[in-house]
Amino acid sequence: MLTFFRIYSVFQTLSILIIIMAIRMLFFSPQLPLLSTELEWMLIGRKLNEDLFLYNEVLTQVAPLSSYFYQLIDATFGHSQMVYQVIAAGVVYLQALLLNFMINKRNLFNEKNYIGALLYVVLMSISFDLMKLSPSLLANTFVLLGVNSVLSQIEKRDGVGDDVFETGIFFGLATLFHHPAFVFILWAILTLFLYTGINIRQAFMVILAFLLPLFFMFIFFYFNDMGADFTQVWLLNLNSFVKVTLLNIRDILIVYTLPVVLSLLGVAKVLRGHRYNSFQNRSHQALLILGIFALLAFLLSGKYLPSNLVYFIIPLAFYCAGFFVHSKKLFVPEVVFLLFFSTLIFISYLGAKNIFGVSARLLADYRVSETVPDYNGKRIFITGRNIDAYRSNDMATGYLSWNLARRDFENPDNYLSISNIYNNFTKDMPQVIIDEEGVMPQVFAHIPGLARKYKKTGKNTYELK
Repeated sequence: MLTFFRIYSVFQTLSILIIIMAIRMLFFSPQLPLLSTELEWMLIGRKLNEDLFLYNEVLTQVAPLSSYFYQLIDATFGHSQMVYQVIAAGVVYLQALLLNFMINKRNLFNEKNYIGALLYVVLMSISFDLMKLSPSLLANTFVLLGVNSVLSQIEKRDGVGDDVFETGIFFGLATLFHHPAFVFILWAILTLFLYTGINIRQAFMVILAFLLPLFFMFIFFYFNDMGADFTQVWLLNLNSFVKVTLLNIRDILIVYTLPVVLSLLGVAKVLRGHRYNSFQNRSHQALLILGIFALLAFLLSGKYLPSNLVYFIIPLAFYCAGFFVHSKKLFVPEVVFLLFFSTLIFISYLGAKNIFGVSARLLADYRVSETVPDYNGKRIFITGRNIDAYRSNDMATGYLSWNLARRDFENPDNYLSISNIYNNFTKDMPQVIIDEEGVMPQVFAHIPGLARKYKKTGKNTYELK
């Protein structure tokens, strides 16, 4: 297989697509487990199509461009998990070609091939949540474009050009898809100062270009009277950190240990390459630094899922490819690659599904239960982080993120909180309230008119009369 992808031909682009389709067919039949994060993305699309306003009525910390992209998918294809995953496969294919274009266009290796694209596709299959249409996956497209832009400036012999402006634009757009991607503007500035002759004016241009997409997005919300919601709920509000558990660490180690080991071997081979020129060596070092900032973005994501390490796969795929590019023997690299490929797919499949009753059950904390109560088509509202019941029931109100919603529900003495709850409930009245946090008695005490509309039907359940 490696020998085939060493050939630089247009037929390899079709082969990459076939490999992605083959891997996805293996995992999509039957369907992959639904994650709570994935359910939230689909709910965002649905609620926005119900004419609720993002960050004002739909409370979520998902970035604006990702949210509106989910709205477009919901409006076009409906509430389908399969559609989201098929689109994610298309995004991975595009990113694989972008990475390979960058490697060949910038001559990061001394030979042109499609091994980088092949390794990227393989590594994007190491965990089943990487196959889902996450905000980080969408942002990664623009991160790749930004990385290519930085490397193009390193490549120039006549100094940094004013087209460095586009670097900031790409990373600004990436941030509008996934908040933690803002760290890559710091990587860009650091790399440009380390490896190019960039001056202060040009560095300021990059920062200004980065802020430009954010500014226009703020203007959009401002003219819709939601500028304060945009800044308070998303722009100046990093994701709340979740507790790191041994289960989180175990999942990360299971899927990333083997790729990291192979990439470290690739680092040793690439950095010891004696045929590389100054530009190539500087680019290799820049990609190593990129890996550090990718880890920082992961830590800032607040949710320690393998999919939030997607930015780390850019340097990982490059150096894994470097290992095979620098392995000149024919038989050994082929065997190593096939073992690497099959082992990763086996681990990933074992993490998602059962094989003869055995499963690693990756991301157990984030899986949505397959057996949830059915309220016969009634619109429900849940207090708390467990949103599993929305899997088979329609959601009322836009209180998606409990980290944001609790500011209203846990402060019923605050007039603004009570006003927010009343307005959200009257606009989209829940027919059933599942009060897992036990906050509704205090809310009803402060809004008697709302309390009279509900009757208690269970320990923590209220139904509309």
